[in-house]
Amino acid sequence: MADLGPVTCAGCGLLCDDVSIERSGDGVRLQPPCGLGAEWFSERLRGAASAPAATIRGQPAEVDTALTRAAELLREARRPLLHGFAGATVEDVRAAVALADRLGALVATDGVTGAWAGAPALPLRGASTATLGEIRDRSQVVVIWREDPERSHPRLLGRLGFSDASAAALPPARHAGSPERAAAASAGRRRGGRTLVVVDDRDTATTQLADVQLRWGRERDLEAISALHVRQREIAAPPHDLGEELGGLLARIDAVPHAALIYGSGLTAGAGGQRRALALHELVRALGHDRHVVTLALPGAAGTRGAQDVLTWQTGYSGDVDLASGHPELVTATQPLASGEGVDLSLLVEGTPGGRPAGVPAIALGSLPVSDAEVSIRTAAAGVAATGTAHRLDGVPLALQAPLPGDSGGAPTAAALLHRLLLEIER
Repeated sequence: MADLGPVTCAGCGLLCDDVSIERSGDGVRLQPPCGLGAEWFSERLRGAASAPAATIRGQPAEVDTALTRAAELLREARRPLLHGFAGATVEDVRAAVALADRLGALVATDGVTGAWAGAPALPLRGASTATLGEIRDRSQVVVIWREDPERSHPRLLGRLGFSDASAAALPPARHAGSPERAAAASAGRRRGGRTLVVVDDRDTATTQLADVQLRWGRERDLEAISALHVRQREIAAPPHDLGEELGGLLARIDAVPHAALIYGSGLTAGAGGQRRALALHELVRALGHDRHVVTLALPGAAGTRGAQDVLTWQTGYSGDVDLASGHPELVTATQPLASGEGVDLSLLVEGTPGGRPAGVPAIALGSLPVSDAEVSIRTAAAGVAATGTAHRLDGVPLALQAPLPGDSGGAPTAAALLHRLLLEIER
């Protein structure tokens, strides 16, 4: 099959829009090569080929019958939860928020399983953000906090100006306090004076490209960020065993007019994750008094940033929102939504099959099959068999094309199904 492209790849939140694809057996090959993107396309093509159009309690059913059953469940629910959105378009999320408003439902754009991260930091504090272009052109110090974008967002460092050609010439990452700091500084000069710092105690593909690696365990992140804030404010503090590393990092940021901190679920997930994120944003605000400091969040999926933006436009909050009272309220629960808020029905919209509350009946609308849902309806995957709009991880909107529309078997989009559900409920 001839190459199709350029198209936008939604394999990660980077949304590379210069990709060509070629069918290869039951999968695809991408150019420029990207294993993550190729697997994303292939997984959705396999799902469309193997999954029935709809199921009720695991048995194949007609889409209309499944929609009728889903509407019945939604009418009966006292506390429904709409969540997922990993592969959702802006159009899908708009339709989901309209349905949630009609139902008085909870809407969650982050995970609802596992350890609860706490009240969302972004609505509480706000954030200093930037586009990829601004970070590439202006940030002379880039700090990646406990993430491995070489694996999760494979072309990110290249887009930020840390090109493959430059990276190939770099020595392995050096500890901040080691005698090899001069060698790391030399590597930074080869990047036009820019320095890449990675905070991570693991050895990853990203740390191998760093000029400086700061090694401490994840359990000490809040302590380290708080200590940086104390040092930045020049408050006298007792000696700290991370003093040299923290002092070196602060000195690097103080020496430049523009710096960027990149973070993701490595910082924000799990118990206390949002408290760590809040501390990071407070530190950035303090550092920004004397220079421009920005943050860039790395979402775990391509649809997450767009879902958060739509929720912000329509409710005023980018985190989890409760619409039960007739007006939007920010959810600041201290335990997972499924248990803490009495959720009795889950509507998973373009989410991952395992990302729903345990023990709660589920309706699933998505391009990937969910075998244990009460009702499951297969959708046309946006970016593969359906068009739509997605937001890149820095908030830039991009169009998703449908290079392989015939592979969906005529499946509807999630937005179309949500509109039909709303009509069914209002009858």
